[in-house]
Amino acid sequence: MKNRLKPFLKRWPKFYNFIKKWYFEFREIQYKFGMRLLGTRLKERYWAKRHLRKGDDWGYGNSDWVRGYWDSRNHPHRSFLVEKISKFLPSSILEIGCNCGPNLYLLAEKFPRAEIVGVDINPIAVQKGNEWLVREGISNVRLLVGKADELSNFEDKSIDILFTDAVLMYIGPDKIMKVIKEMARIARRALVLVEWHYLESGCRDSRGLGVYHCGAWKRDYVMLLRQFAREERIVMTKITQDTWPDRNWSEVGAIIEVILE
Repeated sequence: MKNRLKPFLKRWPKFYNFIKKWYFEFREIQYKFGMRLLGTRLKERYWAKRHLRKGDDWGYGNSDWVRGYWDSRNHPHRSFLVEKISKFLPSSILEIGCNCGPNLYLLAEKFPRAEIVGVDINPIAVQKGNEWLVREGISNVRLLVGKADELSNFEDKSIDILFTDAVLMYIGPDKIMKVIKEMARIARRALVLVEWHYLESGCRDSRGLGVYHCGAWKRDYVMLLRQFAREERIVMTKITQDTWPDRNWSEVGAIIEVILE
């Protein structure tokens, strides 16, 4: 219905822009209301059943949505992320929110002897990713179904590098500290986070739990993480337009490295 209605409304640009603005404002109010009632569970439900939705931002539909992630292995931010992780020369790597594993595929090519694990809330993404990794001859990566705040299967300080790529931005203030504590418990050498970082001065979020921004959460990760590492061991690198050609990511995107050892 939406796809048929949009071309019709575009015949009247001013009216179309008014409807579009109203629609997104309504969706933001709806989301904030849902977050108050359900917290992060609202986003967890969305991502766990993402493959059941029709259409998506990648131009795929239904279960082929996962294929869009797999085909994005050459996205410029992924090589930048792999470069940051590679300098630690890890023997073990864990990604939280891995989808079908495009980042882990690239890391496995670079570190074929490393133990590499990914956890994702979407069972179809995990299933497809494991199938495609085997097909590509990647034998040192395994993907598991799981949630960011339920990582009890991993022992303390059992993984060299733990990282996220646009995952914590969907975890609300109700769960973010629990997730960060779990990640810091498991990681032995460093955390590497690709997330929306609060770059402006005078942050309205005095605890670092998050400020809602365009459908996700941006945070002062230095403030949030300094209880786990000295501030000088938290390194933030801003993501540029070349690294991630998206307005929001070029404005507030960052890679945050937390040196733990």
